[in-house]
Amino acid sequence: MRKQIGEIQVNVEIKGVGDAVVFVHGLGGDLNIWHSQVNAASRYFKTVAYDLRGSGRTDVSQPEYSIELFVEDLKTLLNSESIESAHIVAHSMGTMVAEHFAATYPQAVNSLTLVGGFTEPPEGARKALADRSTVVRENGVESIADALLEGGFSSQSKTNQAAMGLVRSLLQNNDSEGYAASCRALAKAKAINHKEINVPVLLIVGDEDKTTPLPMAKVLYKNFPNAELVVLPNCGHWATLEKPDEVNEAILRFFHTI
Repeated sequence: MRKQIGEIQVNVEIKGVGDAVVFVHGLGGDLNIWHSQVNAASRYFKTVAYDLRGSGRTDVSQPEYSIELFVEDLKTLLNSESIESAHIVAHSMGTMVAEHFAATYPQAVNSLTLVGGFTEPPEGARKALADRSTVVRENGVESIADALLEGGFSSQSKTNQAAMGLVRSLLQNNDSEGYAASCRALAKAKAINHKEINVPVLLIVGDEDKTTPLPMAKVLYKNFPNAELVVLPNCGHWATLEKPDEVNEAILRFFHTI
């Protein structure tokens, strides 16, 4: 359903009852990357999955975004559902939203699960994201979709044409201005002080993830005071689609042990 959140209409899906689990997708995705995880978690929890500003079926709104703006959108969404605190599960760019949310509103976070977690984009990636924003504004997201697929999946996962087709569709359905603004927001993003985050943290990363590679996950594992690291074999950046059963098992085990 589409729901008025502040000045924008946000596409959100809510299932189940119990403690809240909120799913935050990454750049180029939408709430559908969490389909398997929502189905698994909603048997035990109240799940909230939504499309970020400028993604999926949520309004594009203003031309410039920031991680801080995404954080405030998330807080407004939780307030609208009278959710005082939640487990936050995030992917890729969404992990930076989750980390900054935990730093800004620590009382609102019970735990963090970061799938393909970011510290912050390295300098080369910042320039690449800024350049990608320009290309997308000029030529549309479809102009970069196949290159992102090639780099985003593991060698084994590239045989899963259904998963690749879903990501290709998600990418191509992005509004060009919204995607470009999200690229610029990620390009400008800075790391939080991870040592100040005291809630339990689950880090999930594919061993063939080229976007947020294993060394980045190891830095997060070292810097968070209370972290667990799960490495998925034969998996790239789109772990929730490449290895859904393994991601579901890790998430549910984590929730049931904290």
